[in-house]
Amino acid sequence: MASEKSMDFDLDAMKHEISRCVRCGTCMAVCPVYEAMGFEGGVARGKLSLISAHLDGRLSDGKIYRYFLTACLLCNRCKSSCPNEVDTAMVVQGARAMLARKGKIGRIKRFVLRRIMPRKFLVPVLFKGARLTRPVWASRVPRDSGLHVRFMLGPDGQRRKIPPIAKKFFLDGYVPSSHGQSDGPRVLLFVGCVNNYLRPQAAEAAVMVLEGLGARVEVPAGQGCCGLPAWGAGEVRGARKLAERNVDALLPDLDNPPMAITSTCASCAHMLKENVPGLLAEDEARRDRAKKLAELVVPFSVLWTRLSSTSAEGPGRTQGDGKTIITYHDPCHLSRGFGEKDAPRFLLTNLDGVQLKEMSHPCRCCGHGGSFNLAHYDLSLSLGEDKARRAVATGAQVVVTECSGCVLQLDETISRVKQGVEVITTAEAAIRFGVGKKED
Repeated sequence: MASEKSMDFDLDAMKHEISRCVRCGTCMAVCPVYEAMGFEGGVARGKLSLISAHLDGRLSDGKIYRYFLTACLLCNRCKSSCPNEVDTAMVVQGARAMLARKGKIGRIKRFVLRRIMPRKFLVPVLFKGARLTRPVWASRVPRDSGLHVRFMLGPDGQRRKIPPIAKKFFLDGYVPSSHGQSDGPRVLLFVGCVNNYLRPQAAEAAVMVLEGLGARVEVPAGQGCCGLPAWGAGEVRGARKLAERNVDALLPDLDNPPMAITSTCASCAHMLKENVPGLLAEDEARRDRAKKLAELVVPFSVLWTRLSSTSAEGPGRTQGDGKTIITYHDPCHLSRGFGEKDAPRFLLTNLDGVQLKEMSHPCRCCGHGGSFNLAHYDLSLSLGEDKARRAVATGAQVVVTECSGCVLQLDETISRVKQGVEVITTAEAAIRFGVGKKED
């Protein structure tokens, strides 16, 4: 059984990171939340000061403290610009875990993240129920614009938008399954919630692309949410339950590991690689498998570059001269979490009939941030619409990214700026524009 420290937070590590912050203010120039909010509590050094004061007993964990603690995207842009590379995201997540232990993250949020999300059969039932009762809670005007939630309004009074719930969930149709060449490298696909319940076409595209590259694709039964929503909110116990489930599904033993484990969502991939081993560090039955799983996780576009025989002058160097203009948004978990910017551009610059035009500041966070999008929708919308305007300014008909949360955010915010611009994943772009298949 894992200890409280290993499950929730490492207080010594938090204090050490806080002590490394010299309050220079470099983070103020790069923090998207601070730019939108304008308060010291919105930026990294401000949050570290608040958390330090709370740990020292000089500040309670009251409403204002909780407000600023949740007003963080965990995008790590501050760390990448910090002279000392202070891991503010780790400190903030740990402070949230302290609140969760005290039951101060909200009863509904805690119940959903701890009791509902880890349940194997409950979540699909709830999504099916939501689909059947759609006329009660959502409208669709026009039909191709997604669902406009009746009871969730933005700060401007507009109804929120989400994609329609899929008629058939991806995992219902593909588990258990094995596709592709029997002698090809064995690749496991982690699907994730959005691609299972809302956008199964993204997972289907990933299977088609990988099969076209000669891989033997498997979609293990029993996998669930990656656990990032729970982990980011500080509800680490719920995240640990999901980590147990996913390790058992993806790597039931160490005898026959796959060549790689991938996902079309970089956030899911990052959660599996960076956080699952820590969550299961004291689980003797799963600890070694969790470490091995993390070693095998590869983002989709990176795996594509490894399997593809296509040659190019260099990733992201050739824009192309096709009629369809596309632009690319760098997800935080891919560009900063994995340190990968070239692989998706390498894929996109090998598409047929497209022209890649970079938006200004493509690595700037879109503002989704999981529960941040719910707890601070006004800030999330501000950041999202800024990103949407940058994307639209390129003249792109299609915006491509590699994160499920980013897809949802950009789909909603771009529709507020300009109609007719589609948001898809790198896997979907590869299928639509003909990349990834080996020549016979």
